[in-house]
Amino acid sequence: MSFHLILPGLLWPNQALRDTAYDLPLPSLSWLLGRGRLRWQEPLALEYWLCRELGCTQQPPPAAALRLLGEGVDPGSDIWLCIDPVHLHFAQGHPCLSGTELGITPDEMRQLGAALAPLFAELGEFKTGAPGHAYLKLRTVPQLLSAPPSSVIGRSHPLPSGADAPHWLRLGNAAQMLLHSLPLNAEREAAGRPTLNSLWFWGAGVLPERTAAPGSPAIIGRHPLLPGLSAWAGIAHSPTIAELAALLNERHATQLLLDDLLAPTQQLDANAWRETLLDIEQDWLQPLLAALRSGRLGNLRLTALGDESAFDVTLTRTAMLKFWRRPQPLHELTAPPEQKYAP
Repeated sequence: MSFHLILPGLLWPNQALRDTAYDLPLPSLSWLLGRGRLRWQEPLALEYWLCRELGCTQQPPPAAALRLLGEGVDPGSDIWLCIDPVHLHFAQGHPCLSGTELGITPDEMRQLGAALAPLFAELGEFKTGAPGHAYLKLRTVPQLLSAPPSSVIGRSHPLPSGADAPHWLRLGNAAQMLLHSLPLNAEREAAGRPTLNSLWFWGAGVLPERTAAPGSPAIIGRHPLLPGLSAWAGIAHSPTIAELAALLNERHATQLLLDDLLAPTQQLDANAWRETLLDIEQDWLQPLLAALRSGRLGNLRLTALGDESAFDVTLTRTAMLKFWRRPQPLHELTAPPEQKYAP
């Protein structure tokens, strides 16, 4: 049995990582990093990494079509774009995408659909999905590059690029004015809830055909892209994160997306990040290494994702015997200079 633990948000920029993690007792993580085979990778937004890992190599991946598939809608061969309601706030004079849970209700989504559909009628069909998700079925593929939400929450608002970007920026400004006038936002503001004051355009494309035979193990995780992505890839998916003992008892290869570190990293909340990482050390890494030692696991893989770097480390039972490899503390890890990329 093999186990793959995916930890978005584990890696901060080098100096911040040293300052935040230097005194944390992480013996299991250090042991894994020291004895495992570690490979640095190009950093990718979580959504893009998930698509690549599960076999969708189209760049950028068609997140809208994949997410629709997971919501029980057949995207067919149409062109779809995510057009999600979000809350923007200003930080240090720059607009930032908020990571606060918006708690959008189905009724609010219906109101948004009725108000926004006419604005986009010339481009295509506006469609609401699960609360917080909206889509546009387009007639032509837009020349638009926009970052997925996970990579921009808490950061300065990056403007879309591409030949069609000016047109979409104008549409976004018009949508902001329309949203400002909606009664639902007045009600949200009066109740102390974040307003839905902007739209996030991303993930345009057509669902590709699946050409390779499914080879990935089952995946567990709460990310909204996973239901459709796993259905497209032909693998099992569960949104419920069971206890590790129950997962090990199932005795089949498992991938687990554990995104508890992501929000503290996006919000630069060092205290919450430290506490969460200590919980992961105790609840997951310690028992996973124990399972590897006992023979219940044959292979343990850990993927860490960050803004500026990412790594993948694999530990087998054979590698555990290499006693000359010393533990590698997380805060002492430094990506090789040739492997560094801009966020």
